[in-house]
Amino acid sequence: MGKTLLILLAGFAASFGVLAVGKNRRLIESVDRMTGQFSTYKVKNAATSGAYMALNKLYLNKTWRTGYSNLVIAGDTLGVTVIDNSADPSLGLYRVKVTASGRNGAANSQTQVVVFDRGSHEFAVWAKDTVINITTKDSLGMVNPALRMQKAPFMPKIDRQNLIDEADDQDHVRSGSKFKPEDGYPNGSFYYSGSTPNVTHVLGNLEVKSDRTVYGIFVVEGHVALAGDSKINGILYLPNTSSTITHTGNDSDESLVKGAVLTWGSMNGTGGNIAVRHFPQFIQKFIVNYAPENPPIRVLSWK
Repeated sequence: MGKTLLILLAGFAASFGVLAVGKNRRLIESVDRMTGQFSTYKVKNAATSGAYMALNKLYLNKTWRTGYSNLVIAGDTLGVTVIDNSADPSLGLYRVKVTASGRNGAANSQTQVVVFDRGSHEFAVWAKDTVINITTKDSLGMVNPALRMQKAPFMPKIDRQNLIDEADDQDHVRSGSKFKPEDGYPNGSFYYSGSTPNVTHVLGNLEVKSDRTVYGIFVVEGHVALAGDSKINGILYLPNTSSTITHTGNDSDESLVKGAVLTWGSMNGTGGNIAVRHFPQFIQKFIVNYAPENPPIRVLSWK
């Protein structure tokens, strides 16, 4: 009996020992997996942090292309490259690609961000749709096609309600199917009073006839037709995708917008020519008063 008991106890001890060894092995394997997962998350966070660091640099200086090399953060090694279309033409104009790579031992991760490094205010024409037969000029009146943006990658944030309210306060709301302002409308100046721009809200279509010059910011819900030798000293803002800006074709002379055009729709100068001259003074007033919440760079993709 005593010998049998000893044998049983020895068997139990051996079994428990085997179980303990197996349990410890599983524990070690579990800890290894957790360590591996932690390292993966850690380098992923490092790569993400590197991307944010680069975006902050670009926010402060759009020309920054230095990047980071072998930067150590909390034990992880970080590298960041910043390239634009001069290094990679496939990126397209005004696009900058940030690639942030983090590594720690066998663990590694990469974050890639593409940003647009221009604001809409830097263009004479900013259109969500197509732009055909439109001439863009710089502030000195020199032709510059680079100031034309069609199929825009994003539309800026505009305080449309504030514009509408301002037009109402100025008694510049124009109803009816078509508004044809007289020469000099509304007061012969871009400004309503002091440094406040004129704002006109056109509920239908706007048509500017030949030999007429009109002034201010025009918020047009419908279409815009510009005759030859017509002129707008100010900003055309069309917030609807169905809107168009066209040349009437009745007079082949050039029509001119001195300021900027911002449209969710399309532009077509066929039948004459529509020129848009970038005029920073008018654009700045529009931005400060009605579009202040637009950053200097815009993220287009993040992966």
